[in-house]
Amino acid sequence: MRIVFTQTIGEEARDLFLTAAFILPAKVKADLAGALPQESSPLGRSVLSRLLENSDLAAKSFTPLCQDTGLGQVRLDLGQEVTLVGPPLAEAINDGVRAAYASAFLRKSTCWPLSRVNFGDNCPASLETVIVPGDQVLIRVLAKGGGCDNKSRFLTLPPTISRQELIDAVVETIVLAGPDACPPFYVGVAIGGSFESAPRLSRLALMEIIEETPGLEEEELLAAELTTAINATGLGPMGLGGKVTILGLKVKISPTHLASLPVAVNISCHSLRGGRVRL
Repeated sequence: MRIVFTQTIGEEARDLFLTAAFILPAKVKADLAGALPQESSPLGRSVLSRLLENSDLAAKSFTPLCQDTGLGQVRLDLGQEVTLVGPPLAEAINDGVRAAYASAFLRKSTCWPLSRVNFGDNCPASLETVIVPGDQVLIRVLAKGGGCDNKSRFLTLPPTISRQELIDAVVETIVLAGPDACPPFYVGVAIGGSFESAPRLSRLALMEIIEETPGLEEEELLAAELTTAINATGLGPMGLGGKVTILGLKVKISPTHLASLPVAVNISCHSLRGGRVRL
């Protein structure tokens, strides 16, 4: 058994959120730069150039990449041979989130849904813990803005639909998102699982885009088809028209009930802000 202090996990989460607020992951910045020569629209190229300029200014001036500094989303892969010591895990992680958003004066966006009273500390974070083999802890975070979260969708499709109908349903979600979710997008698509698990799996897909984690051959093939279909919509950067509507898309497929076909389409704006660390 290996002892890991929950305070350490909280401190690592704090550092990941601080980095995510100001510095784009290398993968995301490379995708933006790579999209420039692909974009035929002058206005679209101007948008992509401004996004790259924004990322440089944010990193140099320690200014947030976006005024919406996001809801803290955390996934822990917790090794079953780990013994946690210290305050309750969720408390330690929320302490880390609270410290990150307070120390860097990041916008606090968590509120009570009915009264809309702001909690003033961006807590609680959205936390998922998965028990895995081994004696390590993998911490992943996303700082996800409200605009793109609002346009993400969970669908329960008929299990008899064709592959093309499945593709059309995902493309429709992107078209409905339009400029409101700040394209070009990153998209995590989960197919299968259940009403509960598909949205979580689609979030993991977004996290794995940053990590450049390869998928199954079937997942990669479908992701390529979806990418082509979405870019063919012509939505373009910031919805102003063009060839580049998405910068990256990952599909994750999970077994499901024979009567069901759950599909979760998790949209991120062009600033896919996140990171990971392994303890």
